[in-house]
Amino acid sequence: MASENVETMTYFAHLIQDKPIRLGRAEGKGKALFAATRFTAGQAIFREKPFVAMQHRANRRTTQGCDNCFKVLGTVEEQLAVMLQVGTDAIPTVPNALKDSSAAPTQILTCPCGEVYCSLECQVAAWERYHCLLCAGHPDTPMQAFVDYSTGSDASVRRSANEHAQKNDAAVIYVSPTETNEIFLLAAQVICSIIVRYAKSQDMVHARRPVDVFCKLPWWEVVAVNAELEDGQTLEEYCDIFKNLLAHTLSLFLDGLRFNVSHIMLHDNHPDPDSSFMATMDFDHALDACEAAGVLTLDFFANVVGMFEMNNISLEIRHPLNELAEERHKSGHAQVATWLSTISATIQAKLKLEHEGDNDDDDDDQVADWDFPDLDGTALYSLICMMNHSCDPNVAVTYETGEATVVAIQDIGPGDELCIAYIDTDVDVDERRAQLSEYHFECACPRCKDELAQ
Repeated sequence: MASENVETMTYFAHLIQDKPIRLGRAEGKGKALFAATRFTAGQAIFREKPFVAMQHRANRRTTQGCDNCFKVLGTVEEQLAVMLQVGTDAIPTVPNALKDSSAAPTQILTCPCGEVYCSLECQVAAWERYHCLLCAGHPDTPMQAFVDYSTGSDASVRRSANEHAQKNDAAVIYVSPTETNEIFLLAAQVICSIIVRYAKSQDMVHARRPVDVFCKLPWWEVVAVNAELEDGQTLEEYCDIFKNLLAHTLSLFLDGLRFNVSHIMLHDNHPDPDSSFMATMDFDHALDACEAAGVLTLDFFANVVGMFEMNNISLEIRHPLNELAEERHKSGHAQVATWLSTISATIQAKLKLEHEGDNDDDDDDQVADWDFPDLDGTALYSLICMMNHSCDPNVAVTYETGEATVVAIQDIGPGDELCIAYIDTDVDVDERRAQLSEYHFECACPRCKDELAQ
């Protein structure tokens, strides 16, 4: 245990190097981050790239982002064509004032599997980190079957999921084709990155360390915290539903992984044809070593998924067209204002059609408050997830790309613990405690204590 703690502290010491923070322990909480110097409200404290991240599949229908850095991609016309699901020739002529100011990368590089990137640099980075093993290549591969199952994008998958869901209402949100099961793709990304790290270093401790430093529970134990059991159903039976689902998912992933490894040298799709990366990787040996080390087991896969459930945060990157629209509205540019009104009306009409038949009273408000859809996803940041929760947080996380910036929202002194909000704190203490139960703790921040004492 002592050795494990030393390795953990060494790992995080490397991550916080050159950052004005320190890792320590907070009473009753465990590991925590602390300010090493003074910060004023509004000041950036540190930046961090994600350990693993992903844009939500549903969000891809309206916003096209780089699969590595998560910048919104394309010209103004291309961005709007994605939102409206039409060809660029159907987009009203874009005023030059908007074209000239667009900050989004206009280059789009597409992998054979369909993932898109803003540059060769980003495509190579993703490929050499994990995508060389996770790439489906084309629609008929075993890896594509895993992707389809995890996202519910195949009709047969949806039928199977719905039949399973009808047998047990408790599992509906996990076996129906929703964003929830996308977390399996993140877990697969981590497994692939471990294999690549081992192939590079031949050091299993090094390869596994980014995962092993986290405290984890199996996925079925995490989702069982707020379980609503059927009459006569035991908690063990409830957990078995999710265990069986995950076992089938893992089986599909391993089929895809083994297929990719066996065919990888025959179909070297490295985005840089001059790269020697693939020739230096012995993935057959790396796969065998990871299997022997337990990396490909159901327990390990379940712990990785559970880790995400406990530690992921929302990735929210503002669409560049929103800032452009605001800037041009303020400038009083008549041509831009007219064009924006036309586009706004078109997209609002599309939203109304999509909501037709819904009984959600908030739909009209959502359309009235319409904005260009931001890039939404989920991510795990090794340092950020070390920050504990407070219902009166002193820092917040902001994004311009997938790289997160931790910003002070209160004045912070040297030695103060850095705390974020895991939940929406604009609710009463009872509701906050109910939401926080999913994280396996009761908040004892000063705000909670004050409200409970009233």
